[in-house]
Amino acid sequence: MQNITRIYALSKRNVILRYKNSLVGFFWGFIKPLIYLLIFIVIFSKGFPDLDNYVLFATSGLILWFFFSNVTGQSVGNIVGSSGLIKSLNIPSIFFPLSEMLSELFNLLLTLVVFVIIMGWFNLEYSFRLLLIIPCVLLFSLFAFGFSLLLSSLNVFFRDVGIIWNTVQPAVFYLTPIAYPEKAIPEEYKFVIKLNPVYYFIKLGRNIFNDPVVPSWHLWSQCIIIAVIMYLIGQFVFNRLKNQFISAI
Repeated sequence: MQNITRIYALSKRNVILRYKNSLVGFFWGFIKPLIYLLIFIVIFSKGFPDLDNYVLFATSGLILWFFFSNVTGQSVGNIVGSSGLIKSLNIPSIFFPLSEMLSELFNLLLTLVVFVIIMGWFNLEYSFRLLLIIPCVLLFSLFAFGFSLLLSSLNVFFRDVGIIWNTVQPAVFYLTPIAYPEKAIPEEYKFVIKLNPVYYFIKLGRNIFNDPVVPSWHLWSQCIIIAVIMYLIGQFVFNRLKNQFISAI
């Protein structure tokens, strides 16, 4: 019970600090994808006439991407940045990346509510199928948490990890079919896109919002396997290194 209270307190602290003295609060979680969406509409929308609803297509991918980007970007340096709390209060170090993921998950859920309401104006089909976004987000959260554990633990010993990830993130973004449909990729290069694990979660979420049918079990199983493997890798590396964190930071 004490651990749950600590995790809740850290997550609440993250949300409060992020929006302290902010005029629009959590709506920044929707404003950022909206800015990108406007850019995409100007640059890309006319380039894909086969897409029936480019606004819905692009927004559904952007919201999920920024969740992943925020979780990993905030988590990569949070153990180093929280060294004082770890040393003085003896808080388990895993609570810090976990609290970052939970606070961003809270932001994502609020953003999804706004998204579903607004996208009704852009012909989003309201049905019980939309509830499938919940297990999709949970799987993506597990993947993001595992990746954050890997990044944050390695960054304690190699501070270049944070710099490298912030440098690589834009490349991962453009290697994920968010602004453009998958069919726009030349056949000989599609394997590169499929090597990107984020691609599968974006595709799953987009299928839930854009397609009239339930996503295939094959796609669900791919996301489950990727999420579990990433979490196990992250947890393994974190557990191997966590006893050395205090001396390293």
